[in-house]
Amino acid sequence: MPKPIFSYSNGEFVPTKELSINVSQDMLGTFRGYRIFTSCRTLNKGMVFRLEKHIERLIHSASQLKMQLPHDASKLREIIFTLVNKNSSAGDMLLQIMYSGGSPIPGTMVPNEPAHLYIVASPLTSAPDHWYRNGISLATFIYQREWPEVKSLSYIGAVVANQTVVQHQNADDALFVSPSDKDTILEGTTFSIFVVDQHNHLLTPPLDGKILDGITRKLTLDLAKANHIQVAEKPIMLTTLPLIKEMFFASSTRNVVPVVRVDSQIIGNGKPGRLTKHMGSLMQSYQESYTSQHHP
Repeated sequence: MPKPIFSYSNGEFVPTKELSINVSQDMLGTFRGYRIFTSCRTLNKGMVFRLEKHIERLIHSASQLKMQLPHDASKLREIIFTLVNKNSSAGDMLLQIMYSGGSPIPGTMVPNEPAHLYIVASPLTSAPDHWYRNGISLATFIYQREWPEVKSLSYIGAVVANQTVVQHQNADDALFVSPSDKDTILEGTTFSIFVVDQHNHLLTPPLDGKILDGITRKLTLDLAKANHIQVAEKPIMLTTLPLIKEMFFASSTRNVVPVVRVDSQIIGNGKPGRLTKHMGSLMQSYQESYTSQHHP
């Protein structure tokens, strides 16, 4: 019988299947949506990929929302390492680290205590091979996330998009477009977006307070620069997609995924492009050689 995978529940390590949240003790998180999180993966025998960046973003998100955390980065790191060691025989895992608001002072929305920490550990599920081989399609959805710079648990826009425009366009996922002009591309439901222009330059939307500072977004830009690929952070407009040669998205758990169609607009020749494949190879090589000592 396989060993159970363990998760972390506000001070205790429990089997993932038994993880639960006491609603009455977490009213700010459960009923008021006062929660932040990050999703990261393990690789190379239990190493957590880009862990320090995930921790930094969690602390930044907490600061933005004035959320008091129950411990510092060092203690969080210790809890994560202990959890990973408990699951050492489980293979590559997905770790979803969440701080939830806890209880309020009676009659207020002021937290009565630091946020509660939960870490859900589960087997890592890879995207289908055909995504990387053939590319995917995205459907546009007019939406900008609340508190865009914060990795919050409010994914209602993504859920609605996947039940509406994604199905209508027979797409695989959704691409958020700014409500202000219905033309500026922001980000995907759970990923950062990149395009390749006619000059073979790699472009991605800027960090202008309207999108999340994705950890794999930053890594993608760093890898491109290190390999002499011209990059720019600048607005990308929906109306200019007919001029775009390639498109892909990047995320912590799926790496580089080619995008070959947005709504009815075919991107380039409708197949994963040369630079997209190159970026995917660079990401794969980086992960294969990754050690926390060399790559904080």
